[in-house]
Amino acid sequence: MPRFKKLIFPFCFYNLERMIYMPMYKKSLLILFCIALFASVSTFYYLYTQEDTTPIITDNTQTQTQDKQEDTTITVYVSGEVNSPGLVELPSDSRIADAIKACGDFTPLADKTKINLAQKLTDGMQIQVSSKAPVNNSNEQVNDTNSNSPSNNNSSSNLININIATKEELDTLPGIGPATAQKIIDYRQEHGNFSSIEDIKNVKGIGEAKFSKMQDKICT
Repeated sequence: MPRFKKLIFPFCFYNLERMIYMPMYKKSLLILFCIALFASVSTFYYLYTQEDTTPIITDNTQTQTQDKQEDTTITVYVSGEVNSPGLVELPSDSRIADAIKACGDFTPLADKTKINLAQKLTDGMQIQVSSKAPVNNSNEQVNDTNSNSPSNNNSSSNLININIATKEELDTLPGIGPATAQKIIDYRQEHGNFSSIEDIKNVKGIGEAKFSKMQDKICT
């Protein structure tokens, strides 16, 4: 070891002495080389550390983006009177009107008055579109039937139907007595019902004069 020191120290001092007495331009080149070497090593180290951390940042960003996308959509179920009932996926700020539109809109039987189209949707919500209540026309039909019936019709309630009238009813007609009333019944049994009130003139004993007196009081 002492021998090594004897060899290395004279060498170092020799080189140091040479550097001290080195020309100025060589010293400048040496300093520039050291600076360039240090800059290259620093740059390489920086790039190497950045490559290791970049993938981790990218993965976190993608995960956050996926979470945000999942939070911005909801799923609702639409049933009843729509053209395409079923599950629909919509933005979280959608309303019932958007869900109905996504299902092909209402059917002609849908009762729109029972749906609040402005209501905001929530995830997992069910929307039931009911049908219109059937119109009850029974009362109208009864009224129509009653209005058309002979007993309630003003034009026929006071008329005597010569096809179904009894002998006593026919006897109340002007110009018709019991004998003529019986002739009307006999004619009816033999020839069938009268097609019109003018056919009553075919009964023997009833002429134009008698018919003109009773025509406003009879019907078929």
